[in-house]
Amino acid sequence: MGALPGGAGDFAVTQRAVTAWRGTASSAGAAGDTSARSIGASPTGGSFRGVGYSLTGVCSGWESGPLASHQEPPLATSTSVRPSLTDLTRPGSARFVAFCAVAMVFMHLTIWRWIAFRRHQSLGHILSYWDAAYYTAIARDGYSGGLFAFYPAYPLTVGFLAKLLGITEVQWLGAVFSTVLFAGFLFFCFRASQREDAPEGLTPKSRLGWLFLLFSPVSYVFHSHHTESLFLLLSFLSFFFSGTRRPVWGGVFAALCALTRNQGVFVVGMSALLAAWVETAPARRVRALLIAGGLGALGILGFLTFQYVVAGTPFAFMKAQENWAHVASAGGALKTLVFGNPWQSTDPYNVLWYVAWWGFLIGAVLLARRQPALGLYALLCLLVQLLQGEFVNTFRFVAPIFPLLFFLGDGCAKRPRWLQFAAVLGLFLLNVATARHYGLGEWAY
Repeated sequence: MGALPGGAGDFAVTQRAVTAWRGTASSAGAAGDTSARSIGASPTGGSFRGVGYSLTGVCSGWESGPLASHQEPPLATSTSVRPSLTDLTRPGSARFVAFCAVAMVFMHLTIWRWIAFRRHQSLGHILSYWDAAYYTAIARDGYSGGLFAFYPAYPLTVGFLAKLLGITEVQWLGAVFSTVLFAGFLFFCFRASQREDAPEGLTPKSRLGWLFLLFSPVSYVFHSHHTESLFLLLSFLSFFFSGTRRPVWGGVFAALCALTRNQGVFVVGMSALLAAWVETAPARRVRALLIAGGLGALGILGFLTFQYVVAGTPFAFMKAQENWAHVASAGGALKTLVFGNPWQSTDPYNVLWYVAWWGFLIGAVLLARRQPALGLYALLCLLVQLLQGEFVNTFRFVAPIFPLLFFLGDGCAKRPRWLQFAAVLGLFLLNVATARHYGLGEWAY
C-alpha cells in the first residue's frame, strides 16, 4: 500500500517541488526586474513591476498555508504588458511624436496638393498666401512702407539663405526652413521631457499634450512660410535655459524672440521671471532676473534700432499698422469682448474665434496657478489681441504658446476616455478645416 497523504514520502516530494518552485520564481523575478527597469518603471511598484516579485510572495503563502501539499503553484504570466495604442494618457514616445508630426505635415500637403490640382495652380502659389507673401517681399527686396509691420528675424534670415543658396522660390525655402526648425523644437522638447530638472509646464506629460500642439487649429504654419516655427524654437530654448539656471542663454534666446514677433516682448519678461523663480537665495534671484531680463531687453532695443536705421524712426511698425483694425483706447479694447467695435462681425467664424479665445484664456489662468511665469506669458499673449479689436488671429496667436497647449492636453488626459477622443476628433476636424481654408486662399489664422 502506498504512503498516506502527509507521510514522509509525500513530504519529500513536496519539499522538492517547493525548492524547484523557488528557483523558478527567482529566475522570473530577475527577468521581471530587468523588464521593469527597461521600461523605466520601479521593480517594486506600479503596474509594470516584475512578475517575479509577485510570484515570490504568492509562493511564500503557498508553502506555508494549511493546504501546502495539495495546492498547485500559480502559473507564470508574461513579464510585460503591451500598452494600448489608444491610451492617450501615457507619455509620448519619440516614435509617437515623430509619427504624428509626419502625419500632420503629410495631411496638410495632401489637402493643398489636391486644391492646387483642382484649381490648376502650383503648390508654391498656395505657400504664398497672406502673410507669406509679405515675408517673401521682405526676403527679396527688403523693407519699405507697410512691410515695417513685420518683425525682421524670420524674413531677413530666409532672404539671406535664398541669396546664399541662389534660390528664387523663397516661399519653398521658407517652408523647408520652418519645417526644420519645427523638427528641432520637437527634438529638444522631447529631450527636455526626459530630464528631471526641466521647469514644470515646459514639456507635455501625455500623448494628448503632444497632440494638442501638433494638431492645434493652425499647425500648418509650423511647416509653411511663416514665423511661428522660429519663434516656437527660440521661446522654448529661452524658457528652458532660464528654467534650468542658465539665465545668460535664456536672455540671449529671449532677445532673438523680440526680433521675431511682437510676443517676443513677453518672452523677455517671463524668461527673466522664470530665471528668478527657480532660484532659492534672494541674491541669486535678483542676479538671474537682471541677467536674463537685461540680455532680453537688448533684443527689444535692437528691434527699435533696426527700425530707426532703416526707416528713420524706431516706431515705423506702428505707422505701418495704421491701416489695420485696432482700438484707440482701453474702452475700445473692452468693447472687443462684446463685439462692440464697428469692424467686428458675428458670423460663425468670428464666433468660433471668440469662444476659442475665452477657452484659451481660462486655460492660461489655470496654468498660471501651477506655473506663474508660463501662465502669465500665455495670458499676455492672449490679452494683447484686445488691442486689435477683434479675434480673427486667435488660432495663430495661440499656435506658438506651447506651454498652454501642453497644459490643456495634459488636463484633457485626466478626463474620461470618451471626452479625450471627442477632443482629439474636434481638433482634427478643425485642423483639417483651417488647412483647407488656407489652401483656398481664405483667412484661416
